[in-house]
Amino acid sequence: MGMNCNHKRREFLVSTSGFAALSLLGVSHGGQEGSPPLDRRVVTGLNELGKSAIVSDGAVPAAARYSELGKASGSDLWLEKVVPVDNADKTDPMADYSLQAWPPSGGVIVRTATWEPGFSYPMHRSDTIDFFFVISGRIELILEDGSTILESGDSVVQRGTNHAWRVVGPDPCRFAAVLVSAVS
Repeated sequence: MGMNCNHKRREFLVSTSGFAALSLLGVSHGGQEGSPPLDRRVVTGLNELGKSAIVSDGAVPAAARYSELGKASGSDLWLEKVVPVDNADKTDPMADYSLQAWPPSGGVIVRTATWEPGFSYPMHRSDTIDFFFVISGRIELILEDGSTILESGDSVVQRGTNHAWRVVGPDPCRFAAVLVSAVS
């Protein structure tokens, strides 16, 4: 796709709510029955004495969890709207979070997901560089010219190319991904 088309898609995704964008991608809000398990999220920072400490330890906020009728579920663990990040900022970016498919221009989203056997995600591309880590299970990365099966411990650096995913084998695939805004 040309740069203009990609910017229009990004503008569309940004102009719609995160929930609407994810709904178009086949994902619903996780506050419903059948939601994924509450992922534990530990956040560190500096305490009032300037020493490293745990500043929060608990479930990912409900607004940052999603589920698709038992086929796919996950959580957005963290969002940074701009990098470099100001580590002195003590606000939790997930406190008033709305689900979104991609990070904002100049930003980063960190997410985890579990996709059930047979689940597939259609061919797509985004203006991001994605760091994808398979925690358990097996998943096929499908490209325009070839594919490969990824297993627990494998990783992918997905550099804004057309790609699709399909869970293979009898077990769910659990993965983590870091999506970083990029230009093509």
